[in-house]
Amino acid sequence: MKCLDRFNKKMNYSGGSLRDENIKNSRELLSATFSDDASSDNEVYYWELGDYGTDYQGKEKIEIRLYQRSFSSANGVVIHFQTLIENPIIVGDILYNKKTNEYFICRESFNINNIHWEGKLTLCNWILKWQNSKGDILEYPSYIINATQYNSGEQTYKQFTINSSQHIVLLPYDENTSILQTPQRFFLSKNPLYPQTFIITQNDQVTYAYGEKGIISLTLVSYETNKKTDRIDLGICDYFDVDTNVNTNIENKDEEQNIRADIQYKTNIIKSGGSKKQFIGKFYNDNNEVLDILPVWEIVCDFKNELEIKQSNDSIYIGIDNDDYIDEEFKLILSDGKDHSTSIVIKIDSIL
Repeated sequence: MKCLDRFNKKMNYSGGSLRDENIKNSRELLSATFSDDASSDNEVYYWELGDYGTDYQGKEKIEIRLYQRSFSSANGVVIHFQTLIENPIIVGDILYNKKTNEYFICRESFNINNIHWEGKLTLCNWILKWQNSKGDILEYPSYIINATQYNSGEQTYKQFTINSSQHIVLLPYDENTSILQTPQRFFLSKNPLYPQTFIITQNDQVTYAYGEKGIISLTLVSYETNKKTDRIDLGICDYFDVDTNVNTNIENKDEEQNIRADIQYKTNIIKSGGSKKQFIGKFYNDNNEVLDILPVWEIVCDFKNELEIKQSNDSIYIGIDNDDYIDEEFKLILSDGKDHSTSIVIKIDSIL
């Protein structure tokens, strides 16, 4: 019997094959030499929400090779990676490099013949901060692209000039990022006194929905700062206080915190030259309507004087008769004059 025949017969007895043997040998060879390569970096960890530089003590490091760095205006700083088959890095994973104090988001990942993983990481250039409905402040490493195209970032009208800059933000898909939607706003600026704010216009969860996790893509456009609710010192837009110990009357405080503001409407589109649209302000304590709260309305935009506004009881009626503002948007805020508020974005459309 030939040597190859004996080998194949042995493989059949063990339930394997020549291909499986080659994969096994390749894995073992790669594992034995993996850390010897100059690109091997042993100070990289998986990032989890709430982790900071000092929180990685005692955590398991990732065996990873980082190589072939490049930069482009479209993709930012890109680094190729390779890991062993038992250490998969999937699209949407965020890694932390303790040596350089940098975060990377995985945008490409491939299983190479069941031997190892390889792909591309993008260097995160911003920590996106916001407050969820429970009052928790969330901080996510992200990659932001300036998507302002075909203009200088400004639009000029007869009366004024406003910003129209647009950004794309890439974040890992999870239970916190998947529910982000209008009118959520963020600070995107390092200016400590007058940071620029942006509002969500789209949450794309399909374009980068690869594998088990994937990436979401937020489209943000520049928007007005709300001096009443935005906390520049905390880096949080629409901040609200969740401290229940401020009031000595705990029962009353708990009851107040259960109050929910709600704007009821048939459409959030008003048409230039058309009739005014009604928006009704309601307040609820759990599922029970609270009738003794007077709605406080606020409109955030640069063309408030152009709007036709009428208030009656718990309602506000809004219209406009100026085609120069078609396709513009503004924010309508309902509050009880204290800590409970909600808002919607209203768009101006053509009557034709």
